[in-house]
Amino acid sequence: MITSNRNINYGMLLVCSAFSILLQYCSSSRKTTGNGNTIIVTNTPPPVQQPTAAPVTAVTPITKYSPLQVKYAQYLHIAPEKITNTGLYAFIDEWLYTPYKWGGTNKRGIDCSAFMQEILKQVYGITIPRTSVDQFFHDYIDRFGSTEFLAEGDLVFFRTMKGKLISHVGMYLNNRMFINASSSKGVSLGNLDDPYWKSKYVAAGRLKINRH
Repeated sequence: MITSNRNINYGMLLVCSAFSILLQYCSSSRKTTGNGNTIIVTNTPPPVQQPTAAPVTAVTPITKYSPLQVKYAQYLHIAPEKITNTGLYAFIDEWLYTPYKWGGTNKRGIDCSAFMQEILKQVYGITIPRTSVDQFFHDYIDRFGSTEFLAEGDLVFFRTMKGKLISHVGMYLNNRMFINASSSKGVSLGNLDDPYWKSKYVAAGRLKINRH
């Protein structure tokens, strides 16, 4: 009987040890935290959500591109056929060169986070918080660090002000280019490989919605 009790106690000890290890593993698997001036994000984002294609009964070869496709293909240095989300680029074209105004929300002047509010509401049909830092921590995006995995429609976040966790936001388009409302150029295109933006980049956010 003594031997049997020892075996039972030993078995219970093994179970408790395994449960303790499992709790430690779960508590260390958080993907994103914000604490003070530190942001921890995973490098690999979730896959891009693809829309459900409508049935196709006939295929007509594309032999001519719209002026909008040609214009932004030149801006982004890509082939015109890669400009497929015409709603997005029509919106950008409507707002391009709008002057920057801190706290502004219209075409007389707009800031970066208000511009993201407008583009996401009008193109993607979602409402987001007002400030860039609140947009970064909102649950409508999955955050990730590496620019290697960026896709059209991802948000890109920057720290442009000392003491601010996040202070600027734009939307990635293609070929390292993004659209934003900057204090120096207003609504304009930026390049992630530009030394200024490269030094200020923090992380990206992938929208939890279909993109087209």
